[in-house]
Amino acid sequence: MDTGGLSLDQAPPIDIPARFFLTAPLFAIAAGLLLAWQGPTLLVSRWMPGALAATHLIAIGYLGLIMCGALLQMLPVVAGAPIPAVRLVGTATHLLLTIGAAGLAWGLAGGGPTLIGIGAGAAASGFLVFIVPVAVALVRARGAPGTLMALRTAALALSVTVALGLLLVAVIQGWIRVPEHTRWVDAHAAWGLMGWVGLLVVGVAIQVLPMFYVTPAYPAPMRRWFAPAVLIGNAAASAAWIQGANFAGQAVFGASALGFAGFALVTLRLIGRRERPRMDPTLLHWWAAMLSLCGAALAWTIAAPPTLIGVLLLVGLGVGLPAGMLF
Repeated sequence: MDTGGLSLDQAPPIDIPARFFLTAPLFAIAAGLLLAWQGPTLLVSRWMPGALAATHLIAIGYLGLIMCGALLQMLPVVAGAPIPAVRLVGTATHLLLTIGAAGLAWGLAGGGPTLIGIGAGAAASGFLVFIVPVAVALVRARGAPGTLMALRTAALALSVTVALGLLLVAVIQGWIRVPEHTRWVDAHAAWGLMGWVGLLVVGVAIQVLPMFYVTPAYPAPMRRWFAPAVLIGNAAASAAWIQGANFAGQAVFGASALGFAGFALVTLRLIGRRERPRMDPTLLHWWAAMLSLCGAALAWTIAAPPTLIGVLLLVGLGVGLPAGMLF
């Protein structure tokens, strides 16, 4: 293992990330129980109450907690950038995201607008408490440029995702009106999945694969330009969708999707060239996650049902890869 350049002495107390990692699987279990209870009807449409609830149980409760906990642990070590007031930030973020994910999912599943409002407010507050000090740390960070670029753009994408989510909650509550709000839902999903989750996976892969599995480094152009290209693509696709230019939005979004498929194929190739020959079981998670990413891109190009694409991204990539990293 190549641990050169790591500031291991700056890692936060282990109980800070551990509380995130211990809580997150409970939300994956809740999503599984919801699927077992509602059965195939949950996957009939992405607009089903159960589908919306399961999506947010995974997106906020599982992915949100794991990713926030991992960044609190990772930034000081990888980038030499400790999070200001890390114990206070960790405690508040963990509590607010836990309440927010549970309340929002319950509300979307049929609990009513009050629970939706409480859950959305708590989740947004949790992400805000997290984003501000992390942004400060990322400005000060002096780690590998490729990793930092991906992490900085992921943090920006998270901010946009939260802002769009709050807008949609306001629409659901009847506080404001927007024309054809489903376009805003598409933008919210794109920023969350491709921006926040996707770019964070890219940043982690650039750092972790060469370090843990002794693979060659990712190509320099990919490390330098992939994250900004995805950010620009998300912004262009969202603007096109919101203005009603669906074809242009789908074309730009498709280019980003193919870009992620290319990233997955490069990742699989690098894993195949690793110098550490041991068959680590966590490699199965990387393989499965990258193949799920390729499958989602292929499913999108052939106009497969959105629920299929959602399962490949949220379960295949979003649940599978963090599970491997937890191991």
